[in-house]
Amino acid sequence: MKRSLGILLLTMSFMTLLSSCEKKELLNHKTVYGEATINNKTYSQYTTIGEGVSNKYWYLPLGVDNHFIIKEGVCYLQLFLRDDEEKDAENFWLILIGCRADAHFPIVGKEYEIVAENRVDLGNIYNSFYWSGKLRDFYRDHPESESYGIAGLSIPPTHEKFIPLDGSIQFLKGDAESGEYSISYHLRSEDHAPDETYRIVGKLNGKLKMVD
Repeated sequence: MKRSLGILLLTMSFMTLLSSCEKKELLNHKTVYGEATINNKTYSQYTTIGEGVSNKYWYLPLGVDNHFIIKEGVCYLQLFLRDDEEKDAENFWLILIGCRADAHFPIVGKEYEIVAENRVDLGNIYNSFYWSGKLRDFYRDHPESESYGIAGLSIPPTHEKFIPLDGSIQFLKGDAESGEYSISYHLRSEDHAPDETYRIVGKLNGKLKMVD
């Protein structure tokens, strides 16, 4: 938290020295963390400096930082996918994934199964299973379910609820010391979306972070 605040203050101080044109260019600077195809259309996972400074997407479960968060024995991953030139703030695809994080997590090369689990209320982006702790409670009450995770897809523009997903994620490479990891994922909604089936394939680079 202190590090993020320091970076924010440094950025704001630097921006006061720039011209309006330079400020706009800086705020629009984009960092891309990964990409995915949803039903064969390609989207990117990225954030801009302006979005970080303004906290534009404050309501996302994991914010706009590109972290894999471990909280209370559960690892949460967030895929925030958009067109490269998307202007509509609500027109994004959001996937939230949760899986059990034991002492050996993550194992590079291991495929972690994602199973649509109706016994856990996925909620929506404003009250997700990350904030509610429902997945944590489910793992605690059902230790036999430790071997797989769950995932939900939030669809634009309404983002009313998470649609359950099946599939898998895999940690392709990583460094336990730095916390930097790369993952791939293959997800699908199958019969869980009444109007359309969603098939998602992608890769993401992120940093593993422990939170209280």
